[in-house]
Amino acid sequence: MTFRMVTPKLRLTELLRQAGGLAVADAVANAEQGLQSIRPTCLAELKELLEQAEACLAATGELYDEAGVNDLYRLAVHGIGGGELCKVPDVDAALASLCDLLDAFRTTEVYEREAVAVHLRAWRLLMSPDAPGQAPELVVQGLRKVSARFAA
Repeated sequence: MTFRMVTPKLRLTELLRQAGGLAVADAVANAEQGLQSIRPTCLAELKELLEQAEACLAATGELYDEAGVNDLYRLAVHGIGGGELCKVPDVDAALASLCDLLDAFRTTEVYEREAVAVHLRAWRLLMSPDAPGQAPELVVQGLRKVSARFAA
């Protein structure tokens, strides 16, 4: 008995081997153009999240409030990634630092309202893509120091 191995020719395999399609540079340019079209909406959503976080902070007292901390965390984590998309990547770093701070509060059940307020003020400041030189980087470094102070 003789066996013959038959490998079917798949159309997709043939298509992948053919030259043509969009050049990588063109695909990247198209993607950037698409991102530019949604940037204003994304920036508006980030500002809305910030306003919600500020309202949440205003509604919390001076003592640890698990629900308030969880709400702030939810708002902050929801905004991560939006900074990069809106050409203000330091906002993402500030939001990550805020999440670290809120995680520390949840772990230790300690709460310092002013530390959260500093993060929210920095978030507002970093929303401007016109910040000079290393100023955004220095702000983020300061926020990380604040978060580290409360880390367990």
